[in-house]
Amino acid sequence: MTKRYPRGIMATACIPWTKDYQFDEKLFRGEVSLLCDQKIKSIYLFGTAGEGYSVSNRQFSDIVRAFGDETKGREGVRPMVGIISLSPDEILERIEAAGKEGITDFQISFPAWGAVSDTEAMTFLHYICDRFPEFSFMHYNNGLRSRKKLGGAQYARIAEELPNLVAVKHTAATLAEICDLQKRDLPLQFFFLEDAYAYASLMGEASLLISFCNINYRLAHAYFEAGKTKDRETLMNMVQEFSAFYSLLGLLPGGLMDGAYDKLYVKYSIPEFPQRLYPPYEGVTEEQFAAFDKALREAVPGWFS
Repeated sequence: MTKRYPRGIMATACIPWTKDYQFDEKLFRGEVSLLCDQKIKSIYLFGTAGEGYSVSNRQFSDIVRAFGDETKGREGVRPMVGIISLSPDEILERIEAAGKEGITDFQISFPAWGAVSDTEAMTFLHYICDRFPEFSFMHYNNGLRSRKKLGGAQYARIAEELPNLVAVKHTAATLAEICDLQKRDLPLQFFFLEDAYAYASLMGEASLLISFCNINYRLAHAYFEAGKTKDRETLMNMVQEFSAFYSLLGLLPGGLMDGAYDKLYVKYSIPEFPQRLYPPYEGVTEEQFAAFDKALREAVPGWFS
């Protein structure tokens, strides 16, 4: 079945904050430009990594305006804005505001105050998606934050009822979940993180959501292409390298927010990128980054050649 959203690599644009927690627009524009130059066509803003859960309406508008302007005219680039809120009406208001800046792709997730039932999940998705038939939506299937994770049968119903729900960002995917999603002929494009992409791509069409592959975009493209061509040997060799990376995460403090890791990865391309998260959450320190960087370069020197 033809997918509603193109297959590819998706990356997040993190938000750099100054020492007094103001939006560093110049550095942000440089990051977005870098992603475009690295031939990343799907770039999203305000997932958990972009601190979309914490920005005010003023910050939201300022950052979206810069994001839309920096991606404008970039061939094939589809900027996507994530909306995280407990208020469905605030979600609608932010979608409308971003739409005025030229954004047509949006990432939505269920409210995190309490887990929604199956019926409530459909009510929420209809409430948002039906209001904007001209826009495209991706569901962030984040069971950790929203305490509601959808499976293949639920997405089959969603795909039938919501023609403008085009993609799914599926994180922390188990092998059973991958099989459940990939065995179905659904028009939705599923984006999997590095740890799940190899297996998902061998079972059907899959897209790659990069996290630590922001350290090396050549690596990201090679991994994605191996999945497209179902090059099992290359995929498994790369997965073994990735296991070396995962073993080093214990060098970093436990309990960090997602954005702390994502900003660490950005630092490999933009050394001056600040590691601070918006209060009250904390990022890694320079000392922690240096220790992690030293160990990583020793473990996988090919990533840095």
